[in-house]
Amino acid sequence: MLKSRQIKMNWAELAYLRSGQQERSGLVTREPRTPGVPLIARRATGKARRAAIGIRVRQTKAAAAAWAEKDGLPESVEARFWTFAVGDRAWRHLDPMPLRYDLSYRKKIDELEPDLIHAHDFRMVGVAARAVVRAREAGRDVRMVYDAHEYVPGLSGRRAKWLTSQVAYEREHIGFADAVATVSPALADLLVREHGLTEPPIITLNAPPKPEPGSQRTDWRTESGARDVREACGLGPDTPLVVYCGGAAPQRCLHTIVESLEFAEGVHAAFVVNNLDGPYVSSLKELAERLGAADRVHFMPYVPYDVLVGFLSTADVGIHPLIKGPINHEVALSTKFFEFMHARLPVVVSDVKAMSEEITRVGNGEVFRSEDGKDLARAIGVVLSDRARYTAVYDRPGVLDEWSWEAQAEKYVALYERLLKHLG
Repeated sequence: MLKSRQIKMNWAELAYLRSGQQERSGLVTREPRTPGVPLIARRATGKARRAAIGIRVRQTKAAAAAWAEKDGLPESVEARFWTFAVGDRAWRHLDPMPLRYDLSYRKKIDELEPDLIHAHDFRMVGVAARAVVRAREAGRDVRMVYDAHEYVPGLSGRRAKWLTSQVAYEREHIGFADAVATVSPALADLLVREHGLTEPPIITLNAPPKPEPGSQRTDWRTESGARDVREACGLGPDTPLVVYCGGAAPQRCLHTIVESLEFAEGVHAAFVVNNLDGPYVSSLKELAERLGAADRVHFMPYVPYDVLVGFLSTADVGIHPLIKGPINHEVALSTKFFEFMHARLPVVVSDVKAMSEEITRVGNGEVFRSEDGKDLARAIGVVLSDRARYTAVYDRPGVLDEWSWEAQAEKYVALYERLLKHLG
């Protein structure tokens, strides 16, 4: 089965290489680094492998898992060798997953015969590009949008071999896009520099839908019967409450929130997170116990997205303590950032570049030094001492409209109309 799938991927790859380079859009001025390899050699190799389909391949799940975890000197040498030998085509030898994505989706995409393909994030950019190549080979004029959610070379905490593969994969395929979209101005600037884009990406924020008056669900409750985060914590209206919502992971620096409680007397912290039983959450509870703040931390699971903004709205402050340094942290304007705003909460963020600059520009919160619990407590205290000053921002006409999904959708509609105007 594995060998059969490999052969299918090889033949799909040959078809792409035969026709793909003629279909690049011209949006990207920097061509992928791909030293020429004779196509006839690739075709001969593909036929040889197909003839040997009956050869048994011994590959267990354990072996595959072990391969995925390797990140030592041999893997580094392998990544450098293939990059030297075949340039940006190296990803084919370093990570089979992108070709498997293509094999999984190609038939359905071709059946749909789309006029436009919108690729979300780097994992799908090659799937979309190859579908565009096949469609244009068949005589259909298909347009492509690449929606870049992250700066791929700056992905942190990843294996070097895997990262080398993903950087090459994106660089080879982004040139088929007719337009690029992304999630912040800072990330847009990085993409222009990295790929030599001839036009800047459109900026579509990770913003939630705008709550309509009276649209909040009244029938929903948590398993304990609570309607909002304050009630879920069992707190009255006068108890200071800060809230975080999102993934629980060390790079999110939730431990800094717990540490701040040592210096923020009487303040409680709620964590609406994806995992209540993992080792990191356990470490947060142990930390709170050591600091004498165990009764002031409250962990609870995610709530349905259509009630999230209302659920958060009874807290006093929204906290986003992202660790400073990784480039994708520095350029992020994350979803929770805008969810706090629609909940009309003052926002306290670490001094990562994009979000701290936005907080300063808008005036709806304070900035603290990343991984500094005492400075976070200071920022929380500043906000709590004059909370109305920070929430007054949200009363400005149209300010929350700018940070709504409806406003972002209008940008997509305008982009689609521009790219598809040739259809009449």
